Order: sequence, then structure tokens, then C-alpha cells
Amino acid sequence: MKPVVAKLRAKFVTGVVVTVPVIATVLALRFLFRQLDSLLGPWIAALVGREVPGLGLLATILIVFVVGVMATNFVGRRLISGAERVFTEVPLVRRIYNASKDIVQSASFARRHVLREVVMAEYPRRGVHSYGFVTSYAVRQTSDGPKRIANVFIPGPPIPTTGVLVAIPADELFYVDMSVEQALKLVLSMGIATPPELRERPKAIPS
Repeated sequence: MKPVVAKLRAKFVTGVVVTVPVIATVLALRFLFRQLDSLLGPWIAALVGREVPGLGLLATILIVFVVGVMATNFVGRRLISGAERVFTEVPLVRRIYNASKDIVQSASFARRHVLREVVMAEYPRRGVHSYGFVTSYAVRQTSDGPKRIANVFIPGPPIPTTGVLVAIPADELFYVDMSVEQALKLVLSMGIATPPELRERPKAIPS
């Protein structure tokens, strides 16, 4: 009897592992759709005389696109800069605005091609390793000759857009076989989403 119960329990747990992320994703998308659609949906319904599901979402996307276009020209940047000053001068509004901005910037950080190799560096002291991203390489002239150093950005969880920039000899770094997206997920989760095994990969140091 016990083996049968154990098998049934294992199958149920497997089902939970498979279905819960799917359900959570569907619920999150439905919630996001409803929230975005409700931003302008009532206004559009008042204009056209009836409620059209999804039209508020489309209008919101269109406004975001227009703001993006404005942000790329001089006049638009001045207007957006003025609006940001208003948001950052009100105490409570400032906290909400800055936190939201940090989260959005974190989500798009990896796509700027600023972060290159994922590494582990001995920082802030010997024997303690921190996760970081190589942003560039340089050559430091020393009495022993030129030495290649790596500029490593070490993010501060849970917001990876904040952190420190350190210059470390490139040959002292542990190059982790991990994508930038995976490493950012690790930082955002404060170490929870860490792979069970960290493998070293060949160093991609330019000559």
C-alpha cells in the first residue's frame, strides 16, 4: 500500500510543479491585462458609448509609444525631464517613482549590451566571492610590464542597476558558464535562483 501512496504522491507533486507556474502566469497576465485596460478603458467607453475590452490596453500601448518617440527628441526630453522633477520632489511619490524606475531599468539592463561575461571576483576581500559582470577591458602599465585588467560591475541585490565598479586583473576572475539573463535573475532573487552547479568556462579576454 505504501509504494502505491508514494507513487501517487510523487505524481501529484509533479503535477503541481508543472501546473502551478502555468496557472500563475495566466493569472498574472489576466491581472496585468485588466489593470492596463482599466487605465483608459472607462474614458474610451464614455467616448464611444460602449465598453470595448482591450481598447484601453491598445490606447495605453499607443501612449507609451508616443512618449518613447517624444523622449528621443530635444523638446520631448525637456518635457519629460520637467515631469520627472515634479515626481521626485514629492516625498511619497518620489519613493514609488524611483522604485518603479529602478525595476524597469533592471529589466532592460541586460539588453543594452553593456554587460558582457558573468564572473565571480574576490570582493570585498580575499576569500569572499561576489557575482559581477565584465563591462570592458583595459591595460594597466606597471613596473612589471603591461597587465590586462577587467572593469567589473558588481550589482547590489535586489536592484542590479545599483552596485560598485571595480578593476580586477583579468586572470584572477572566475568566468562563470552562465548567461547575463540568468545572472540577473540570480541577483534579483537574492541568490534563490542559483544553479546547483557553477561551471567555469573559457576566458573570453581580448588580446
